[in-house]
Amino acid sequence: MTSNGAELSGDAQCWRNAKFFEDVVRADLNVGASEQVHVVDVQIANATAKVEGYMSLMHRVTVKFRVGSAEEVQTRPYVVKEKSSKVFGGDFVEKLAVFSKEIEVYDKFLPAYEEFWKDEGVKFGPRVLKTTTAPFTVIVMEDLKSKGFSMKQRSEGLSLELCEQVLCKVAKFHAASVIYYEQNGPYPEDFKEGFISKKLTEDMEAYYAPLLESYIQALEDLEFPLEVRKALDCYRGKIYSYMCKLFELDPTKFNVLNHGDLWVNNLQFSETGIMLLDYQIAFYGSPSMDLLYFIINSSALDVRTDKFDHLIAHYHNELVKSLTTLNAKTPIPTLQDIQEDVQQHGFLACLLSMEGLLMMLVPEVELDLAMLGSDTDAGVEYRKSFYSYPRVKSMLDKLVPFMWEKGYLKMKE
Repeated sequence: MTSNGAELSGDAQCWRNAKFFEDVVRADLNVGASEQVHVVDVQIANATAKVEGYMSLMHRVTVKFRVGSAEEVQTRPYVVKEKSSKVFGGDFVEKLAVFSKEIEVYDKFLPAYEEFWKDEGVKFGPRVLKTTTAPFTVIVMEDLKSKGFSMKQRSEGLSLELCEQVLCKVAKFHAASVIYYEQNGPYPEDFKEGFISKKLTEDMEAYYAPLLESYIQALEDLEFPLEVRKALDCYRGKIYSYMCKLFELDPTKFNVLNHGDLWVNNLQFSETGIMLLDYQIAFYGSPSMDLLYFIINSSALDVRTDKFDHLIAHYHNELVKSLTTLNAKTPIPTLQDIQEDVQQHGFLACLLSMEGLLMMLVPEVELDLAMLGSDTDAGVEYRKSFYSYPRVKSMLDKLVPFMWEKGYLKMKE
């Protein structure tokens, strides 16, 4: 048995062994328990760089096996998502219950959502073949690469056409989440918060404080008007607390299960469709989270601002069609309802532009999330290196005036 980048184990307390993958192969091939599956080889390699899945470890696994008395050796690729306290965000993994949430999404919510859409054959994510929570926590899923799916190059952002396709899929996902709520009642307690969580306030205030200072300094260096920079002063020391207040669940408004981390790295594209990956910080609340998070972080430079209103309208149109198709009892929001909700939550665009969007635009810099939020001199210089890139300067040149004109930078009472 071989392994690339990791040692295999014969210990049943570890997933890195042939026995563990017998169930995976059975689920994949829909082979009954009475049929013998003999795994003859397992190869393990990292599926992504360490920064790509910073709340988990990702491994690409190739399994060779025989079924029953057949001599033929078959080969199947899989992806294993592993819980680890050694990656950045290890504490957050526990505080946000990210693995138990993601397992519940894959095991319970997605199958129900896809059943709602069975007549149209809509699929929202990869097939999950095995999940375990003790003595180790892993999620084993099909490798979408073998199905013709791939990620898009992130630094240039997605075209208008691709953004429309993603938002069409998101509208179907959101609509299905509404129907699930109608049929099953409220989502579990863990799904009341995503990455904006009161549980993280102390840590995240400390993380975002130096990010905000560097952001304001960058706007000064780029000669943005004083009134724009001063509008950000009031967020000092409470930027994350403000976001928590902004995204508190309002049961009187239209709410959905948000993917919660909807950016280009969590999307896979093929000629036949789009798959959503990584549901670790899904939460029930305003759809503006997914809308702002996706459009700001993942769209191309001109699309992000010039086509922003068009994309919101496109999402609304697809949402109306989806809710109507699924015979939703929940009142369907008007375009004005969605626009006002996005307006209310618009400061998220600013928060994203000082962190997540930097990651998207500058893949050349090896990402160090601890250094990104460091208040040391080295942290200041590290953040400054991002702002020196032309792609970041071009983004700010368009996005900051856009946010100012939209009123997103002004603190809501």
